[in-house]
Amino acid sequence: MLAKPQISLGIKEKDLNKMPLKKAFNDDALNTRQKRNMSIAGNAINITRRGIQGDNLVEPLPNFRRTKSETIYEGSNNTSIVLGRDRPGEAGSGYGNQTGAGTIDMVVGRVSSDIQQSIVNDQSLEVESLYVDNNLSRDASRIYISQKTDVDTNFNLPSGLVGESKAKAAIAIKSDAIRIISREGIKIISQGDKANSHGAKIRTIPAIDIIAGSSDANNEPIVKGKTLRKVLKDIMTRIDELNSTLDTFMTAQVEFNAATCAHEHPDPMLRFLGSAANGDQFSVNNGKVPFSAELLQSGIKCFANQSIAKTDGVINKLSSALTEMNISEVYGAKESSSDRVNVS
Repeated sequence: MLAKPQISLGIKEKDLNKMPLKKAFNDDALNTRQKRNMSIAGNAINITRRGIQGDNLVEPLPNFRRTKSETIYEGSNNTSIVLGRDRPGEAGSGYGNQTGAGTIDMVVGRVSSDIQQSIVNDQSLEVESLYVDNNLSRDASRIYISQKTDVDTNFNLPSGLVGESKAKAAIAIKSDAIRIISREGIKIISQGDKANSHGAKIRTIPAIDIIAGSSDANNEPIVKGKTLRKVLKDIMTRIDELNSTLDTFMTAQVEFNAATCAHEHPDPMLRFLGSAANGDQFSVNNGKVPFSAELLQSGIKCFANQSIAKTDGVINKLSSALTEMNISEVYGAKESSSDRVNVS
């Protein structure tokens, strides 16, 4: 049967290692004869079929419903390689009834979460063998190599930017944990040829999706380090220019405020009064309007605040220079580019 959508159980990543493990030896699904042989004290079967140092190990094995066209190589511990046609679920699923759908299905642990060999008929109470099909959700580990298949639909994968692959060659790897280990570098390339497996020309550069949590709802484009470094450097340069502009403005404003708060200008009336009193037009306050005490007070306060602002501006300019060096230079402590992982 086709894999059903998996439901999130809300298990946090840090709690995965705390989840209970399977039994080291689980004989719950063994048939009656197997259990009887395993329980006989001193029986040679009981000793030699516990898997000690590579000896045979008796364990429940599901009965796979095979088709006539499939060639199957099976091990004795729920391992198999099936050579046939596209078959993501029951016989007849996928493109198994079409040409050009050759498939190699490598499976370890069919229906691993709930292995059953047989069932009891409720009416006759007779034990009947239980057969299973491919189950892409419940089988433990699988490498599925197909010439023609709907890989995204079969494995219930989100479309992402790449989109869904329909009736095309695909390889899928699925297990509880997957590691890709290389001693001399790993390359993920989304366009290796000019045409696909059907001979159709590939007209655009295919995308690469990295999706966590089986949902592409929050996917965003990945950042290119060198480009980001250049953009950040440009932004920091603009900030530095604004800082300089503001400092120039504040310097001019301080000078203007100092001149304004202590400013005195000629007053014709005072000069007339001085001339009339003693013949000296400058005898009354030198013939000028006296400065405003309120304006002088406000000017002193403004001068103090602007002096602090200019000091902060100098410190900010130094901090910006250090920040620019840290985030936009190759040797920067917070430079965002990886020196080992590259993207196009």
